[in-house]
Amino acid sequence: MTGPKPRPYEAFDDNIGDAEVLLGYAVAFENRRRRRMRQELREGIGTALGIPKRQRGQLDCLQSEDLLMIFVPGGHLGRENFNDLRPLVRQSLVAACAALETYVADKAMEFVGQALRAEEIPRRMRDISLTVGRWSEIERTYERRGWGVRAVVEDYIRETSSTAPNQIASVLSTVGVREWLKNVDKARRVSGGTTERQLDEITERRNRIAHSADRQGRGRALITPDEVREHIRIIRAVVKATESVVANHGL
Repeated sequence: MTGPKPRPYEAFDDNIGDAEVLLGYAVAFENRRRRRMRQELREGIGTALGIPKRQRGQLDCLQSEDLLMIFVPGGHLGRENFNDLRPLVRQSLVAACAALETYVADKAMEFVGQALRAEEIPRRMRDISLTVGRWSEIERTYERRGWGVRAVVEDYIRETSSTAPNQIASVLSTVGVREWLKNVDKARRVSGGTTERQLDEITERRNRIAHSADRQGRGRALITPDEVREHIRIIRAVVKATESVVANHGL
């Protein structure tokens, strides 16, 4: 069954939850065990799992603060497959950024109808290009042309949406939201320019991961769960502040 479409903040909460789950996996799979399983542990677990005695010497495990994971004989995974958990950490950041991008676009779309009906359409919306081909499609497809124009605006908003602070400000100004960065800093109770600096840093790292596999020199850049956890905290704070800033938005 399909329910009503979630509001932008609800969808964001679900989406960034994915990022937090990925980060949780990375932390949970961090092996704290340096040596193989002791013989008595292999025998006990082998008996409990019904592993033949001749194969119990092949049993191994990964142990963290959260879990004990057993690698059974003949399987395709071993402790060596969990030596580098940075891929999960990187994808957690990518997922968090995608959650922010989607939220910004969804939030802007809530005000598109209001902006199109305004006596004076916001300047950035007026500047959106409409090709002859798209105009022809609207004429042929839509009984209510306004819905066709709305679709053009939505395409622009979703293509423009980003974690970059100047792009977020641009998307929201399309529907008439002014001085977004300044007002978000105030809502977060941080010094002027803080949100811009933080989002620039997050965007730069996300782009490096997405476009160059986080390469730095001959290897991969260091990235830690704590670093990404802080980025996620900032993204959540920015979205919460944006909700407050645009709550009473009117043209």
